[in-house]
Amino acid sequence: MQVGTALEAPEGYVALEPGLTYYFLRSNRVTGLAQIVLFTFCGRWLAHLRSMPRAEFEEALINGLIVAVASPQGPPPFLAGAKGRNLRSHDLQRVNAKKLHVERKEERILKIAPLIKDIDSILSAANPEKELNRYAHTRGFNAQRMRFWFFSYACFGADSDVLFPHYFNCGRWNRLDRTAGVKWGRKSKSRGTLSGSRLSHEDIAKIVSSYLRHRAPGRPLTVIYALAMHKDFNAAVHIDEQIGQKRLVSTDGKPLPTYDQYRYQLRKALGVEAIQTARWGATRYRRTKAAHQGTFTESVSNLLERVEADAYYCEDRPLSYQGNGSLRPLVVTRLTDSTSGMRLGIGFAFGKEDSQSYHSALFCAAIPKKKFCQLFDIVISEADWPSQGLPLHYITDRGPGVKRERNHDARDGEGLIIRELTPSGQGQSKALVESAQRRTTKLEGPTRAPQSTLTVIEMVVREIHRLLAENQTSDVSSRLTPEMIQHDTFPSPNGVWNFLDSRARNDSHHVSFDDAVRRFLVDTEVSINRSGVWLKGQRYDSSALRQNGILDRASSVGAQRLRAYVFPFSVRYIWVEVAHEIIEVEAELGLNDDKAQLVRTAETLTEEYEKRKQLGRERKQDKHATTVEHLGRFGARTGKDWHPKPSARPVPRTSPAAIREEEKEIERLLKGKEG
Repeated sequence: MQVGTALEAPEGYVALEPGLTYYFLRSNRVTGLAQIVLFTFCGRWLAHLRSMPRAEFEEALINGLIVAVASPQGPPPFLAGAKGRNLRSHDLQRVNAKKLHVERKEERILKIAPLIKDIDSILSAANPEKELNRYAHTRGFNAQRMRFWFFSYACFGADSDVLFPHYFNCGRWNRLDRTAGVKWGRKSKSRGTLSGSRLSHEDIAKIVSSYLRHRAPGRPLTVIYALAMHKDFNAAVHIDEQIGQKRLVSTDGKPLPTYDQYRYQLRKALGVEAIQTARWGATRYRRTKAAHQGTFTESVSNLLERVEADAYYCEDRPLSYQGNGSLRPLVVTRLTDSTSGMRLGIGFAFGKEDSQSYHSALFCAAIPKKKFCQLFDIVISEADWPSQGLPLHYITDRGPGVKRERNHDARDGEGLIIRELTPSGQGQSKALVESAQRRTTKLEGPTRAPQSTLTVIEMVVREIHRLLAENQTSDVSSRLTPEMIQHDTFPSPNGVWNFLDSRARNDSHHVSFDDAVRRFLVDTEVSINRSGVWLKGQRYDSSALRQNGILDRASSVGAQRLRAYVFPFSVRYIWVEVAHEIIEVEAELGLNDDKAQLVRTAETLTEEYEKRKQLGRERKQDKHATTVEHLGRFGARTGKDWHPKPSARPVPRTSPAAIREEEKEIERLLKGKEG
């Protein structure tokens, strides 16, 4: 037991009463007494010394007649209102104070300094309280305050903070017990210092019930107050004709709460959270007002443990195929790993997000990224984009991302294991991918659609490069654990990925390239003949296709139709299925030219195909007109027909001698000799 330990006598003991808390002061060897102090509050804090023989006190402790309180290290009772506060910085919150609390504390410690110096002699006196009173009277001090300061300082560790003014305990009494008189609180400057009335329990209950009756989503408190005054408090409007001001008056003689009183009592009874939730809705309150409940990454530890998917619109619009005007906006769908922040996959759509853009992003996530970038003639290393695989837990909006991949029923047991759909209108349900998306500045005035100088493929390539840059530069320092910091992990998605993946903390599921093609790409039909595979007038070929032998079979049986799979935003490569085997074929040019021309979208390929057919139709018309033109010009020059007229005589047969003579004549002409 130490000085200041709180004691109680559950059943009372000698001069100690049950229900009161005493504080141990000293076991005095000189006087043979145990001294404890009782602090009481009756308008002001007072200290009372209690003494009993040491042997009796110790026996009571042993027998449990006097027990120590379970939490003896709590603050003094008169400082309970300041528990947890830094008293030394309390004055920083007071502006233009006439006297600082620290100054008052220092004055008190100076007043009892002589007593503290002689504390042993005072506590060993026959009547310590009498000695303290004598000291106070000779110096003109208040004896009660002097005893309180002295015993407080002696009981609680000789700490000067116990002498800190405890004005923070003021105003804690129940004001509802006194409902008669001038209104409590700040005085009104517009209606007079003594205007207004106090509220009773019934008035406050009426305020709360009126609010609950009239509240509605989006309805401000000012409107609710007006409805309450009209329908619940029966307020009438009185017009002061001298100044033309309107006032609310009671028609039944009962007090009308002011708007400030109404709001104050609601906040006390219901809390600010309930009021703001009723006004703004639970979603907006959680997003803008509520305290954070923790980070979104606290629930994950391994790579691809949870993946979020979302789409954004490119602000600028791509050039059309013909180069004049613009197309619909480009939509970019991306998958983001919750653990590392890595952008795992990317897909594209026109005009609005669709299910195929999500499937394309999953295809990108499932295959090696070096292979994916090859579709767009982008050269990267495996270290630039190291992720590969599909997640266990997949989170999307209630929209196109919900749709399962094609023919999923035929692949029982495959597919994403957990699909989580976010509630409508609650972006925080997948906050990581939302915060990782692009931000666009909203400008006032007429709506503008910036015209890009880029084609569709150029914009797609730009967005892929943007993703690669974000994987290397995004700040994920909040995800770094002490272990990562010790190993100098770079605070980027790539850095966190490499750290976790090297330690096998990866929950991704491997999918073969062929399965990824079948599951996530668009299936179509192509024709095949002995020259290769044809899709919308574009020829495809590869060494694997020729080794398969299907071109040789096509030369004997004729053209055939095959199933093929296409990535809609890059038809440089397509994949055909021959005898249940996936074969990759590459687009070929008709001339030896730049193959970068072959990187184009399926929509562009269709436009080229339609334009080629239109040009073919125009060529046929031009052919007929040109033939007629030259027939006429030949006839006008020679006066003869282009085509010979059929003869009735049979063509004479040439004899062998005539043939030999003709050959000799040709030989002489070639040698420059004429006979």
